[in-house]
Amino acid sequence: MADDNIQDNKLQILGKLTASLIHEIRNPLSAIKLNLDYLKMIENELPAEAIESVDYCKDALLRIQYLVDNVLSFSRKNLNGFKLCSVNEITVSAVSIMKYDAERRNVQIKTELDESIPEANFDKGRLLQVFLNLITNSIESCLNGGNIIIKTYRDTNEQFAWEINDTGMGISDENKDKIFTDFYTNKEKGTGLGLSVCKMILKEYNADISFESTVGKGTKFFIKFNSNLLQGSNEIQNINYR
Repeated sequence: MADDNIQDNKLQILGKLTASLIHEIRNPLSAIKLNLDYLKMIENELPAEAIESVDYCKDALLRIQYLVDNVLSFSRKNLNGFKLCSVNEITVSAVSIMKYDAERRNVQIKTELDESIPEANFDKGRLLQVFLNLITNSIESCLNGGNIIIKTYRDTNEQFAWEINDTGMGISDENKDKIFTDFYTNKEKGTGLGLSVCKMILKEYNADISFESTVGKGTKFFIKFNSNLLQGSNEIQNINYR
């Protein structure tokens, strides 16, 4: 009970601190996006170097929007917007968004998606946010380039899984117990909210997240969705198997 009160206080404080800041950030972001979209419309008139710069700016803009959404998701809980969608399709969208960033860092992303896994009722945007966060972490862990494999598969008849495996620097034993802690980060410009937000969002779907990691060899994160638990949720109903 004490832990719940502490968490509630954190959310209230963070919500108050971020509300005005997010509002001020979103206005100029919208203006920047409109101008970048216009430049993309006339890209045939631009030199190749300018087009590359526009693409880089759009990628950076997506990252800023992603960080803003991370903070918002931490400070509020939203169970609206559930609809039937494919985990595979959300995965493909996430990889597409992060493709340019991965290429810049000489990181290769491959997918192995099981077409037999179920569609389910999710808030597509929030699940995309989870996948983006985990893919971002994997890319950033590959300091000198590397490989990432993302898989979906049937774990059992009652579960299906999403997995990301990277060849990055790995997580030290002393940090393994900290990575899901609110505001913990070992990144110079990190918010410390990414994995905390992931865990919070996945809890809404009665999904479990875990990981394995070896320093110098890489990290593997697993998300397991339990179909029985999803069907039993008040907010989530109807799991359709293809």
